[in-house]
Amino acid sequence: MRLMNKDEDNKKIAKYAVISVIVVLVLWALTFLLFFINKMETRGQFGDMFGASNALFSGLAFAGLIITLLLQKNELSLQREELQLTRDEMKNQRVEFEKENKTLKYQRFENLFYNMLNLQQEIVAGLRYDYQEKQTILIPQTDSYTLQDERKVDKVVTGREVFRYTFDEAEIILSEKGKLGNNLKVYGYRRFLYTKGFGAYNDTWIPTIFDHYFRHLYKIIQFVDNQGFSFEEAYKYVSLLRGTLSHYELVWIFYNALNPAFHKFQELIEKYSLLKNMREDLLTRCLELERYYTGLGLTPQDLKDVGFTAGDFEFYLTDDKKDAERYYVTAFWKEDELAKGLDCLKRWRAFVNDAAGKVIEKTYK
Repeated sequence: MRLMNKDEDNKKIAKYAVISVIVVLVLWALTFLLFFINKMETRGQFGDMFGASNALFSGLAFAGLIITLLLQKNELSLQREELQLTRDEMKNQRVEFEKENKTLKYQRFENLFYNMLNLQQEIVAGLRYDYQEKQTILIPQTDSYTLQDERKVDKVVTGREVFRYTFDEAEIILSEKGKLGNNLKVYGYRRFLYTKGFGAYNDTWIPTIFDHYFRHLYKIIQFVDNQGFSFEEAYKYVSLLRGTLSHYELVWIFYNALNPAFHKFQELIEKYSLLKNMREDLLTRCLELERYYTGLGLTPQDLKDVGFTAGDFEFYLTDDKKDAERYYVTAFWKEDELAKGLDCLKRWRAFVNDAAGKVIEKTYK
């Protein structure tokens, strides 16, 4: 459209220029008539007639100036349009470049994210717990007599089963001695925490089996969190990670991240509801909680009768984000489900407060 207007303007300007030249030539030719006028007075009078011609020439000069200005205006207008087109093209290129960069960023992120997930599974597969187990063997002596003997057999647990075995079955030697001077022992970290309390969590070498596992798991979530994604987008990737975790992995994560040294990990757990799928009934009953419930005169069955776990779940739950010794409710419930978590905590507090009130009433009765 602009090109058509430009052609029309050029035609008009050329037309005006040709007419102006013709008029000037005609008027200039008329001046030769003066030579055919005999009388000087007549010539003077005739010459005076060309005063209008002078005005005409001045007008033509002014018109030429206006035409020149119009031409310059057209040229400037075209230059502005060309500049605007250039800016628009550069803007479109920038938008496309940003889209390409965003796509490449996502591709790089997802490649690294899934590689980290694969590495996490390799770390799980590489877990190993070696122990010895006593086995009774029968040694035939005669046809009617068989000797029984015991021997230690090397055993090994590998992969994801290590999480369950160490929490439920692994033999743990306590520092205390029995009445006969023998070493006291418990089986599984579940029983160890019940006997010694959460304060003794790091008193054995068993948690060190999972050091590499916990560090890398934390790095994966931190990597997602540092990308600057929207919360929903980051939550989607953390959910993919959460889907790879077994029940006993979540149990070990629960206790591990409560340690002050892993406070940053705890914050990410709470932010992305990493423990959402944890089975609360798999948690143990730490010594600290056992003493707390005993002081209130509550038995495990008392809590189960009203729908609580009787384990560490409710005890280590809080609605105070500043309480680093417990988990904020979002560790188990996403923001849109937060009311369920707060209701659970409210009911548990009401229950234990009621039990405490009865203890006080009984004490001063």
